[in-house]
Amino acid sequence: MNDPFARLTSAPAPRKRRHEDSDEEETDPYANLPSATKVPCVEKFPSLTDKAAHNDIESRPMPTAARSDGVNNAGEAKTKTPLDVDQTIEKLHGYMLVDKKFAKASQLFGALLEEQCTAPKPTEARMTLLMETLASVLTSKKERVHDPKARGDFAALVRLVDKHRDALLRASAFESDVIDNWVVDAVLHNDLFTDDTYVFAKAAKQIAAHITGRRDEAVEMENLGDVDALDAVLLPCLRTLMTRHGSSWAKTSVEMVMGLCTARRLSFREAAARTEVDAWTSQIHQRRVAPMGKQSAAAEMRKNIVAYNETQTGIKVGKSNHPLYNKE
Repeated sequence: MNDPFARLTSAPAPRKRRHEDSDEEETDPYANLPSATKVPCVEKFPSLTDKAAHNDIESRPMPTAARSDGVNNAGEAKTKTPLDVDQTIEKLHGYMLVDKKFAKASQLFGALLEEQCTAPKPTEARMTLLMETLASVLTSKKERVHDPKARGDFAALVRLVDKHRDALLRASAFESDVIDNWVVDAVLHNDLFTDDTYVFAKAAKQIAAHITGRRDEAVEMENLGDVDALDAVLLPCLRTLMTRHGSSWAKTSVEMVMGLCTARRLSFREAAARTEVDAWTSQIHQRRVAPMGKQSAAAEMRKNIVAYNETQTGIKVGKSNHPLYNKE
């Protein structure tokens, strides 16, 4: 009989250890792996080679993203030297000539002006530069001064100039009449656009004071330059005044100022100005003497209504006098 266990493989012979078969000692491939039970030893002080590599990395320039506004990043590292006062005034001068930047630039310029005027010893050169800047802006933006969007900013700036006129007039090239004309143009003229009766009447009185005061004095002294400079800002005020003559609350103030101009019409040097004054005088006169227009039927009916009380007699009298009830 065949042995049933003959086909079963015999157990492999035990392998001999490596050091028994060969004298060469092989290294363990897993010797460098970290141990799960042993805490790795961290070197507290890096070697000189590691320090050199670290310093080399730090010395390399870090890549920076390109800015969208086109400014060179290398220029940012350079320290910018601060502007002195004169350079700041020149820079604000350029900004105030731009309509969109005038509001913010005028505020900064006003703050700088107040700071310089309240200094212990304001210099004549600095005051001259401030006055020249103001004259340039107000001359270049003559039409912008009365624009509804900008008139408030111009008025605030000129009010600040008028407040510090004593310090600003240290500039020998400018006189007090220059600031007075700025006040008439940028402050008083802009106040004529208001619907406030008090502000309007006050502005009209101040304009009348300039006519009877400064202008009469300049005419008497034959200072033709001062007269022309005042008329250049006075005539636009008169035109604005006449546009408000239709308002009942402004009529008295307008006629008061126009009466002064009518009495002084011959002192206006230009023929066009005299013609304008004559036209305004004629317009006011025609409005005064013009007959009242024919009243409407409803107004006539209201005249015939008699006030009555709650008694029957009052009601009867009121009905008998009313056109709808009076059949006779």
